[in-house]
Amino acid sequence: MKTTTTFSPKRLVMIITMTVFSFSSMTTAFFLMGIKAFPYFIGAALFYFIPYAIIIAEFTGVYKNHIGGLYQWLAEHLSEKVAFIAAFLWYCSYFIWMISLFMKLWIPSSILLFGQDLTKKSSLLPYFSTPVLIGLLSILAVLATLFFVSKGFKGIASVLYLSGVLMSILILVSLGSNLWLWLNHQGAILPNLASSFKGGQTNSSSGQTLIEQFAFLIFAITAFGGLDTIASLVDKTGKQKTRFPKLLILSSILVVTCYFLGILLWSGSTDLASLKENSSIHLGNLMYELMENLGISVGHSLALSPIQTQWLSQLFIRFTALTLLLSYISLLSTIFYLPIRTLVEGTPKHYWHPRLKQKNKHDMPIYALLIQGVLISLFILGISFGSNYVVLLYNQLTLMTNISRAIPYLLVALAYPAFKKKQLEQEPTSALIQSKRNGSLISRSVIISITLAIGFQLYQPISQGNYLQSLTLLVGPLLFALIGYLLYQRFHKKNRKHYVDA
Repeated sequence: MKTTTTFSPKRLVMIITMTVFSFSSMTTAFFLMGIKAFPYFIGAALFYFIPYAIIIAEFTGVYKNHIGGLYQWLAEHLSEKVAFIAAFLWYCSYFIWMISLFMKLWIPSSILLFGQDLTKKSSLLPYFSTPVLIGLLSILAVLATLFFVSKGFKGIASVLYLSGVLMSILILVSLGSNLWLWLNHQGAILPNLASSFKGGQTNSSSGQTLIEQFAFLIFAITAFGGLDTIASLVDKTGKQKTRFPKLLILSSILVVTCYFLGILLWSGSTDLASLKENSSIHLGNLMYELMENLGISVGHSLALSPIQTQWLSQLFIRFTALTLLLSYISLLSTIFYLPIRTLVEGTPKHYWHPRLKQKNKHDMPIYALLIQGVLISLFILGISFGSNYVVLLYNQLTLMTNISRAIPYLLVALAYPAFKKKQLEQEPTSALIQSKRNGSLISRSVIISITLAIGFQLYQPISQGNYLQSLTLLVGPLLFALIGYLLYQRFHKKNRKHYVDA
Protein backbone atom coordinates (compact mmCIF):
# COMPACT_ATOMS: atom_id res chain seq x y z
CA MET A 1 0.00 0.00 0.00
CA LYS A 2 1.19 3.55 -0.76
CA THR A 3 2.68 5.05 2.42
CA THR A 4 3.92 8.39 1.09
CA THR A 5 1.91 11.51 0.28
CA THR A 6 2.37 13.83 -2.67
CA PHE A 7 3.15 17.34 -1.40
CA SER A 8 3.75 20.32 -3.65
CA PRO A 9 6.69 22.49 -2.47
CA LYS A 10 4.29 25.32 -1.49
CA ARG A 11 2.07 22.97 0.49
CA LEU A 12 5.03 21.42 2.28
CA VAL A 13 6.47 24.85 3.17
CA MET A 14 3.09 25.90 4.57
CA ILE A 15 2.76 22.70 6.63
CA ILE A 16 6.28 23.03 8.09
CA THR A 17 5.88 26.76 8.80
CA MET A 18 2.46 26.48 10.43
CA THR A 19 3.50 23.41 12.44
CA VAL A 20 6.52 25.16 13.96
CA PHE A 21 4.94 28.62 14.34
CA SER A 22 2.78 29.03 17.43
CA PHE A 23 0.15 31.79 17.44
CA SER A 24 -0.22 31.47 21.21
CA SER A 25 3.56 31.82 21.71
CA MET A 26 3.54 34.98 19.60
CA THR A 27 0.72 36.60 21.60
CA THR A 28 2.27 35.44 24.89
CA ALA A 29 5.64 36.94 23.93
CA PHE A 30 3.94 40.26 23.14
CA PHE A 31 2.02 40.23 26.44
CA LEU A 32 4.96 39.24 28.66
CA MET A 33 7.73 41.36 27.14
CA GLY A 34 6.37 43.57 24.36
CA ILE A 35 9.06 44.91 22.03
CA LYS A 36 11.63 43.71 24.59
CA ALA A 37 10.91 40.19 23.32
CA PHE A 38 12.84 41.07 20.14
CA PRO A 39 16.38 40.58 21.55
CA TYR A 40 15.40 37.16 22.90
CA PHE A 41 13.76 36.10 19.65
CA ILE A 42 16.68 37.49 17.63
CA GLY A 43 19.10 35.59 19.85
CA ALA A 44 17.01 32.42 19.69
CA ALA A 45 16.68 32.72 15.90
CA LEU A 46 20.33 33.57 15.11
CA PHE A 47 22.08 31.32 17.62
CA TYR A 48 19.58 28.47 17.96
CA PHE A 49 16.75 28.19 15.45
CA ILE A 50 18.43 28.95 12.11
CA PRO A 51 21.58 26.91 12.99
CA TYR A 52 19.39 24.07 14.29
CA ALA A 53 17.27 24.22 11.13
CA ILE A 54 20.46 23.84 9.07
CA ILE A 55 21.51 20.85 11.19
CA ILE A 56 18.09 19.18 10.83
CA ALA A 57 18.04 19.97 7.10
CA GLU A 58 21.43 18.30 6.65
CA PHE A 59 20.45 15.21 8.63
CA THR A 60 17.14 14.82 6.76
CA GLY A 61 18.94 15.27 3.44
CA VAL A 62 21.24 12.32 4.14
CA TYR A 63 18.70 10.13 5.98
CA LYS A 64 15.69 10.92 3.81
CA ASN A 65 14.87 7.23 3.30
CA HIS A 66 15.26 6.23 6.97
CA ILE A 67 12.45 6.12 9.54
CA GLY A 68 14.71 6.25 12.62
CA GLY A 69 14.83 10.05 12.76
CA LEU A 70 16.58 11.33 15.86
CA TYR A 71 17.66 7.82 16.92
CA GLN A 72 19.32 7.12 13.56
CA TRP A 73 21.18 10.44 13.57
CA LEU A 74 22.64 9.91 17.05
CA ALA A 75 23.33 6.17 16.75
CA GLU A 76 25.64 6.63 13.77
CA HIS A 77 27.53 9.64 15.13
CA LEU A 78 27.56 9.29 18.93
CA SER A 79 26.61 5.81 20.14
CA GLU A 80 23.67 3.42 20.13
CA LYS A 81 23.28 3.78 23.90
CA VAL A 82 23.17 7.59 23.82
CA ALA A 83 20.81 7.46 20.83
CA PHE A 84 18.31 5.21 22.58
CA ILE A 85 18.36 7.17 25.86
CA ALA A 86 17.89 10.44 23.93
CA ALA A 87 15.06 8.95 21.85
CA PHE A 88 13.42 7.67 25.04
CA LEU A 89 13.73 11.11 26.69
CA TRP A 90 12.26 12.67 23.57
CA TYR A 91 9.37 10.20 23.55
CA CYS A 92 8.63 10.67 27.29
CA SER A 93 8.38 14.45 26.87
CA TYR A 94 5.89 14.00 24.03
CA PHE A 95 3.92 11.37 25.99
CA ILE A 96 3.39 13.77 28.92
CA TRP A 97 2.63 16.61 26.51
CA MET A 98 -0.04 14.49 24.77
CA ILE A 99 -1.85 14.00 28.09
CA SER A 100 -1.88 17.76 28.59
CA LEU A 101 -3.05 18.46 25.02
CA PHE A 102 -5.91 15.94 25.16
CA MET A 103 -7.19 17.68 28.30
CA LYS A 104 -6.73 21.14 26.74
CA LEU A 105 -8.79 20.24 23.66
CA TRP A 106 -11.96 21.27 25.45
CA ILE A 107 -10.95 24.90 25.99
CA PRO A 108 -11.07 25.92 22.28
CA SER A 109 -14.02 23.51 21.82
CA SER A 110 -15.97 25.33 24.55
CA ILE A 111 -15.08 28.78 23.18
CA LEU A 112 -16.01 27.73 19.64
CA LEU A 113 -19.43 26.40 20.70
CA PHE A 114 -20.38 28.74 23.55
CA GLY A 115 -18.13 31.80 23.15
CA GLN A 116 -16.50 31.26 26.56
CA ASP A 117 -14.32 28.79 28.44
CA LEU A 118 -16.63 26.56 30.49
CA THR A 119 -13.86 24.21 31.64
CA LYS A 120 -13.26 26.34 34.75
CA LYS A 121 -16.95 26.41 35.72
CA SER A 122 -19.00 23.88 37.69
CA SER A 123 -20.60 21.06 35.72
CA LEU A 124 -24.37 21.13 35.27
CA LEU A 125 -24.50 17.32 35.08
CA PRO A 126 -25.23 15.44 38.32
CA TYR A 127 -22.55 13.03 39.60
CA PHE A 128 -20.00 14.43 37.14
CA SER A 129 -17.67 17.19 38.27
CA THR A 130 -16.01 19.31 35.57
CA PRO A 131 -12.59 17.56 35.91
CA VAL A 132 -14.28 14.14 35.62
CA LEU A 133 -16.29 15.25 32.59
CA ILE A 134 -13.16 16.66 30.92
CA GLY A 135 -11.33 13.42 31.71
CA LEU A 136 -14.03 11.24 30.14
CA LEU A 137 -14.22 13.45 27.05
CA SER A 138 -10.41 13.38 26.80
CA ILE A 139 -10.41 9.57 26.87
CA LEU A 140 -12.95 9.58 24.03
CA ALA A 141 -10.61 11.95 22.16
CA VAL A 142 -7.72 9.50 22.71
CA LEU A 143 -9.81 6.67 21.24
CA ALA A 144 -10.85 8.85 18.28
CA THR A 145 -7.21 9.81 17.64
CA LEU A 146 -6.13 6.17 17.85
CA PHE A 147 -8.80 5.20 15.31
CA PHE A 148 -7.91 8.11 12.99
CA VAL A 149 -4.13 7.53 13.10
CA SER A 150 -4.54 3.78 12.58
CA LYS A 151 -6.12 4.51 9.20
CA GLY A 152 -2.79 5.64 7.77
CA PHE A 153 -0.56 8.64 7.16
CA LYS A 154 -2.72 10.11 4.39
CA GLY A 155 -5.30 11.27 6.95
CA ILE A 156 -2.59 12.83 9.13
CA ALA A 157 -1.23 14.69 6.08
CA SER A 158 -4.72 15.99 5.23
CA VAL A 159 -5.39 17.33 8.73
CA LEU A 160 -1.91 18.91 8.82
CA TYR A 161 -2.71 20.71 5.57
CA LEU A 162 -6.16 21.87 6.72
CA SER A 163 -4.71 23.08 10.02
CA GLY A 164 -1.99 24.94 8.11
CA VAL A 165 -4.57 26.66 5.90
CA LEU A 166 -6.63 27.84 8.89
CA MET A 167 -3.53 29.00 10.79
CA SER A 168 -2.37 30.93 7.70
CA ILE A 169 -5.78 32.65 7.52
CA LEU A 170 -5.67 33.47 11.26
CA ILE A 171 -2.21 35.01 10.90
CA LEU A 172 -3.32 37.05 7.87
CA VAL A 173 -6.46 38.22 9.70
CA SER A 174 -4.55 39.26 12.84
CA LEU A 175 -1.65 40.91 11.00
CA GLY A 176 -3.96 42.54 8.44
CA SER A 177 -6.30 43.88 11.13
CA ASN A 178 -3.41 45.26 13.17
CA LEU A 179 -1.95 46.88 10.04
CA TRP A 180 -5.36 48.43 9.35
CA LEU A 181 -5.33 49.93 12.87
CA TRP A 182 -1.80 51.26 12.26
CA LEU A 183 -2.98 53.03 9.09
CA ASN A 184 -6.14 54.44 10.66
CA HIS A 185 -4.75 55.42 14.09
CA GLN A 186 -1.27 56.66 13.24
CA GLY A 187 -1.16 58.99 16.23
CA ALA A 188 -1.39 56.02 18.63
CA ILE A 189 1.48 54.05 17.08
CA LEU A 190 4.40 55.73 18.88
CA PRO A 191 2.73 55.81 22.35
CA ASN A 192 1.75 52.14 21.95
CA LEU A 193 5.27 51.20 20.82
CA ALA A 194 6.72 53.11 23.80
CA SER A 195 4.39 51.24 26.16
CA SER A 196 5.38 47.97 24.50
CA PHE A 197 9.07 48.84 24.79
CA LYS A 198 8.62 49.26 28.53
CA GLY A 199 7.01 45.83 28.50
CA GLY A 200 3.85 47.27 30.02
CA GLN A 201 5.73 46.83 33.29
CA THR A 202 3.76 46.89 36.51
CA ASN A 203 5.25 47.70 39.91
CA SER A 204 5.30 44.01 40.80
CA SER A 205 7.46 43.12 37.85
CA SER A 206 9.80 46.10 37.84
CA GLY A 207 12.07 44.44 40.38
CA GLN A 208 13.01 41.57 38.11
CA THR A 209 16.73 41.04 37.76
CA LEU A 210 18.41 40.68 34.40
CA ILE A 211 19.15 37.00 35.15
CA GLU A 212 15.47 36.30 35.87
CA GLN A 213 14.40 38.05 32.67
CA PHE A 214 16.81 35.87 30.71
CA ALA A 215 14.64 32.89 31.66
CA PHE A 216 12.46 34.22 28.82
CA LEU A 217 15.17 32.88 26.50
CA ILE A 218 13.97 29.30 26.98
CA PHE A 219 10.46 30.46 26.09
CA ALA A 220 11.83 31.95 22.86
CA ILE A 221 13.63 28.68 22.10
CA THR A 222 10.54 26.55 22.76
CA ALA A 223 8.55 28.92 20.53
CA PHE A 224 10.72 27.59 17.70
CA GLY A 225 10.17 23.94 18.69
CA GLY A 226 8.79 21.21 16.48
CA LEU A 227 11.39 20.97 13.72
CA ASP A 228 12.55 17.58 14.95
CA THR A 229 9.00 16.22 14.79
CA ILE A 230 8.20 17.53 11.33
CA ALA A 231 11.62 16.32 10.10
CA SER A 232 10.53 12.77 10.97
CA LEU A 233 8.08 13.03 8.08
CA VAL A 234 10.81 13.27 5.43
CA ASP A 235 10.48 9.67 4.24
CA LYS A 236 6.72 10.22 3.77
CA THR A 237 7.02 13.23 1.43
CA GLY A 238 7.33 11.36 -1.85
CA LYS A 239 8.95 13.37 -4.64
CA GLN A 240 9.90 16.22 -2.27
CA LYS A 241 12.44 14.14 -0.29
CA THR A 242 15.41 15.64 -2.14
CA ARG A 243 14.08 19.21 -1.77
CA PHE A 244 13.05 18.79 1.87
CA PRO A 245 16.24 20.31 3.41
CA LYS A 246 15.95 23.56 1.41
CA LEU A 247 12.20 23.77 2.00
CA LEU A 248 12.85 23.29 5.73
CA ILE A 249 15.25 26.25 5.81
CA LEU A 250 12.83 28.44 3.80
CA SER A 251 10.06 27.53 6.26
CA SER A 252 12.33 28.44 9.18
CA ILE A 253 12.86 31.93 7.75
CA LEU A 254 9.08 32.34 7.35
CA VAL A 255 8.54 31.26 10.98
CA VAL A 256 10.97 33.93 12.22
CA THR A 257 9.28 36.54 9.99
CA CYS A 258 5.81 35.67 11.36
CA TYR A 259 6.97 36.08 14.96
CA PHE A 260 8.62 39.44 14.36
CA LEU A 261 5.77 40.89 12.29
CA GLY A 262 3.23 39.64 14.81
CA ILE A 263 4.92 41.14 17.88
CA LEU A 264 5.65 44.43 16.05
CA LEU A 265 2.12 44.94 14.68
CA TRP A 266 0.43 43.99 17.97
CA SER A 267 2.78 46.40 19.78
CA GLY A 268 1.88 49.34 17.53
CA SER A 269 -1.88 48.80 17.61
CA THR A 270 -2.38 47.87 21.28
CA ASP A 271 -1.57 49.70 24.52
CA LEU A 272 0.22 46.96 26.46
CA ALA A 273 0.12 48.84 29.78
CA SER A 274 -3.69 49.14 29.62
CA LEU A 275 -3.92 45.50 28.60
CA LYS A 276 -1.94 44.39 31.66
CA GLU A 277 -4.14 46.47 33.96
CA ASN A 278 -7.11 44.30 32.96
CA SER A 279 -7.23 41.73 35.77
CA SER A 280 -9.49 39.39 33.76
CA ILE A 281 -6.71 38.73 31.23
CA HIS A 282 -4.27 35.91 31.96
CA LEU A 283 -2.09 33.62 29.85
CA GLY A 284 -4.90 31.04 29.62
CA ASN A 285 -7.34 33.36 27.83
CA LEU A 286 -4.87 35.90 26.42
CA MET A 287 -5.15 34.82 22.78
CA TYR A 288 -8.93 35.08 22.76
CA GLU A 289 -9.01 38.38 24.68
CA LEU A 290 -6.55 39.91 22.22
CA MET A 291 -8.58 38.75 19.22
CA GLU A 292 -11.81 40.00 20.84
CA ASN A 293 -10.24 43.42 21.47
CA LEU A 294 -8.88 43.42 17.92
CA GLY A 295 -12.37 42.73 16.53
CA ILE A 296 -13.84 45.56 18.63
CA SER A 297 -11.10 48.00 17.55
CA VAL A 298 -11.54 47.13 13.87
CA GLY A 299 -15.32 47.44 14.24
CA HIS A 300 -14.94 50.92 15.73
CA SER A 301 -12.49 52.00 13.00
CA LEU A 302 -14.99 50.83 10.35
CA ALA A 303 -17.78 52.78 12.11
CA LEU A 304 -19.84 49.62 12.59
CA SER A 305 -22.87 49.61 14.87
CA PRO A 306 -22.43 48.17 18.40
CA ILE A 307 -24.22 44.95 17.39
CA GLN A 308 -22.10 44.58 14.23
CA THR A 309 -18.94 45.24 16.25
CA GLN A 310 -19.97 42.57 18.76
CA TRP A 311 -20.61 40.13 15.92
CA LEU A 312 -17.18 40.88 14.43
CA SER A 313 -15.42 40.34 17.77
CA GLN A 314 -17.29 37.05 18.25
CA LEU A 315 -16.30 35.99 14.73
CA PHE A 316 -12.64 36.72 15.57
CA ILE A 317 -12.86 34.77 18.85
CA ARG A 318 -14.59 31.74 17.39
CA PHE A 319 -12.38 31.54 14.33
CA THR A 320 -9.36 31.65 16.66
CA ALA A 321 -10.91 28.83 18.70
CA LEU A 322 -11.63 26.79 15.55
CA THR A 323 -8.05 27.27 14.34
CA LEU A 324 -6.55 26.33 17.70
CA LEU A 325 -8.84 23.30 18.00
CA LEU A 326 -7.78 22.03 14.58
CA SER A 327 -4.13 22.80 15.41
CA TYR A 328 -4.44 20.67 18.55
CA ILE A 329 -6.06 17.86 16.54
CA SER A 330 -3.36 17.94 13.83
CA LEU A 331 -0.60 18.17 16.44
CA LEU A 332 -2.02 15.27 18.43
CA SER A 333 -2.43 13.17 15.28
CA THR A 334 1.20 13.85 14.38
CA ILE A 335 2.82 13.27 17.77
CA PHE A 336 0.55 10.30 18.52
CA TYR A 337 2.31 8.58 15.60
CA LEU A 338 5.79 10.01 14.93
CA PRO A 339 7.58 9.73 18.33
CA ILE A 340 6.47 6.13 18.92
CA ARG A 341 7.31 5.31 15.32
CA THR A 342 10.87 6.56 15.91
CA LEU A 343 11.16 4.71 19.23
CA VAL A 344 9.70 1.38 18.07
CA GLU A 345 10.27 1.17 14.30
CA GLY A 346 13.45 3.23 14.09
CA THR A 347 15.41 1.23 16.68
CA PRO A 348 16.97 -2.24 16.07
CA LYS A 349 14.60 -5.19 15.70
CA HIS A 350 15.75 -6.96 18.87
CA TYR A 351 14.80 -4.01 21.11
CA TRP A 352 11.07 -4.70 21.19
CA HIS A 353 8.66 -7.60 21.06
CA PRO A 354 7.84 -8.38 17.38
CA ARG A 355 4.16 -7.68 18.06
CA LEU A 356 4.95 -4.01 18.79
CA LYS A 357 6.46 -3.60 15.32
CA GLN A 358 3.56 -5.37 13.60
CA LYS A 359 1.68 -3.12 11.16
CA ASN A 360 -1.88 -3.08 9.91
CA LYS A 361 -2.88 -2.80 6.25
CA HIS A 362 -2.43 0.98 6.45
CA ASP A 363 1.27 0.58 7.38
CA MET A 364 0.71 1.69 10.98
CA PRO A 365 2.25 -0.02 14.09
CA ILE A 366 -1.21 -0.74 15.44
CA TYR A 367 -0.23 -2.60 18.65
CA ALA A 368 2.30 0.06 19.68
CA LEU A 369 -0.33 2.75 19.05
CA LEU A 370 -2.93 0.77 21.01
CA ILE A 371 -0.66 0.35 24.05
CA GLN A 372 0.22 4.05 23.91
CA GLY A 373 -3.48 4.98 23.76
CA VAL A 374 -4.30 2.77 26.76
CA LEU A 375 -1.46 4.27 28.83
CA ILE A 376 -2.49 7.85 27.99
CA SER A 377 -6.10 7.02 28.90
CA LEU A 378 -5.02 5.53 32.25
CA PHE A 379 -3.01 8.67 33.06
CA ILE A 380 -5.99 10.88 32.19
CA LEU A 381 -8.28 8.67 34.27
CA GLY A 382 -5.91 8.94 37.24
CA ILE A 383 -5.71 12.73 36.97
CA SER A 384 -9.49 13.14 36.60
CA PHE A 385 -10.59 10.75 39.35
CA GLY A 386 -7.49 10.87 41.56
CA SER A 387 -6.75 12.88 44.66
CA ASN A 388 -4.89 16.18 44.82
CA TYR A 389 -1.66 14.18 45.23
CA VAL A 390 -2.20 12.55 41.82
CA VAL A 391 -2.77 15.97 40.23
CA LEU A 392 0.35 17.28 42.00
CA LEU A 393 2.34 14.31 40.65
CA TYR A 394 1.14 15.04 37.12
CA ASN A 395 2.07 18.73 37.47
CA GLN A 396 5.54 17.68 38.58
CA LEU A 397 5.81 15.29 35.60
CA THR A 398 4.85 18.17 33.30
CA LEU A 399 7.65 20.27 34.79
CA MET A 400 10.03 17.35 34.29
CA THR A 401 9.43 17.32 30.53
CA ASN A 402 10.61 20.90 29.94
CA ILE A 403 14.31 20.06 30.06
CA SER A 404 13.76 16.47 28.86
CA ARG A 405 12.63 17.85 25.51
CA ALA A 406 15.65 20.15 25.21
CA ILE A 407 18.38 17.55 25.90
CA PRO A 408 17.85 15.52 22.68
CA TYR A 409 18.17 18.77 20.67
CA LEU A 410 21.49 19.39 22.41
CA LEU A 411 22.70 15.86 21.57
CA VAL A 412 21.73 16.28 17.90
CA ALA A 413 23.87 19.44 17.80
CA LEU A 414 26.67 17.53 19.55
CA ALA A 415 26.53 14.81 16.88
CA TYR A 416 26.62 17.30 13.99
CA PRO A 417 30.43 17.81 13.73
CA ALA A 418 31.01 14.04 13.39
CA PHE A 419 28.19 13.90 10.84
CA LYS A 420 29.68 16.85 8.93
CA LYS A 421 33.14 15.26 8.83
CA LYS A 422 31.72 12.02 7.44
CA GLN A 423 29.49 13.85 4.96
CA LEU A 424 32.33 15.96 3.55
CA GLU A 425 34.43 12.83 3.09
CA GLN A 426 31.71 10.75 1.41
CA GLU A 427 29.13 13.11 -0.17
CA PRO A 428 30.57 16.65 -0.29
CA THR A 429 28.25 17.78 -3.11
CA SER A 430 25.11 17.23 -0.99
CA ALA A 431 26.36 19.37 1.91
CA LEU A 432 24.72 22.73 2.68
CA ILE A 433 27.69 23.68 4.89
CA GLN A 434 30.91 23.11 2.99
CA SER A 435 33.47 23.26 5.81
CA LYS A 436 34.01 21.38 9.08
CA ARG A 437 34.88 24.66 10.80
CA ASN A 438 31.50 26.24 9.98
CA GLY A 439 29.80 23.00 10.99
CA SER A 440 31.52 23.16 14.39
CA LEU A 441 30.49 26.82 14.82
CA ILE A 442 26.86 25.98 14.09
CA SER A 443 26.99 23.05 16.50
CA ARG A 444 28.54 25.13 19.31
CA SER A 445 26.00 27.91 18.79
CA VAL A 446 23.08 25.53 19.32
CA ILE A 447 24.77 23.77 22.27
CA ILE A 448 25.54 27.06 24.06
CA SER A 449 22.01 28.42 23.43
CA ILE A 450 20.31 25.32 24.82
CA THR A 451 22.71 25.07 27.79
CA LEU A 452 22.09 28.72 28.71
CA ALA A 453 18.34 28.26 28.37
CA ILE A 454 18.37 25.18 30.61
CA GLY A 455 20.58 26.98 33.14
CA PHE A 456 18.25 30.00 33.30
CA GLN A 457 15.20 27.77 33.67
CA LEU A 458 16.83 25.98 36.60
CA TYR A 459 17.90 29.27 38.17
CA GLN A 460 14.55 31.05 38.00
CA PRO A 461 12.70 28.96 40.65
CA ILE A 462 15.81 29.06 42.89
CA SER A 463 15.82 32.87 42.69
CA GLN A 464 12.22 32.81 43.95
CA GLY A 465 13.01 30.35 46.76
CA ASN A 466 11.20 27.48 45.02
CA TYR A 467 13.93 24.87 45.37
CA LEU A 468 11.51 21.93 44.92
CA GLN A 469 10.52 23.10 41.42
CA SER A 470 14.16 23.49 40.39
CA LEU A 471 14.94 20.03 41.77
CA THR A 472 11.96 18.58 39.88
CA LEU A 473 13.20 20.15 36.64
CA LEU A 474 16.54 18.42 37.17
CA VAL A 475 15.21 15.08 38.45
CA GLY A 476 12.89 14.64 35.45
CA PRO A 477 15.54 14.16 32.76
CA LEU A 478 17.64 12.04 35.14
CA LEU A 479 14.65 9.78 35.89
CA PHE A 480 13.67 9.36 32.23
CA ALA A 481 17.33 8.83 31.26
CA LEU A 482 17.71 6.16 33.97
CA ILE A 483 14.62 4.31 32.69
CA GLY A 484 15.98 4.57 29.14
CA TYR A 485 19.36 3.25 30.28
CA LEU A 486 17.79 0.29 32.12
CA LEU A 487 15.69 -0.55 29.06
CA TYR A 488 18.78 -0.36 26.85
CA GLN A 489 20.71 -2.68 29.17
CA ARG A 490 17.80 -5.14 29.18
CA PHE A 491 17.57 -5.14 25.38
CA HIS A 492 21.29 -5.81 24.98
CA LYS A 493 21.37 -8.46 27.69
CA LYS A 494 18.50 -10.23 25.91
CA ASN A 495 20.28 -9.89 22.55
CA ARG A 496 23.57 -11.29 23.92
CA LYS A 497 21.69 -14.23 25.45
CA HIS A 498 20.02 -14.87 22.08
CA TYR A 499 23.41 -15.05 20.32
CA VAL A 500 24.91 -17.30 23.04
CA ASP A 501 21.93 -19.70 22.85
CA ALA A 502 22.16 -19.73 19.05
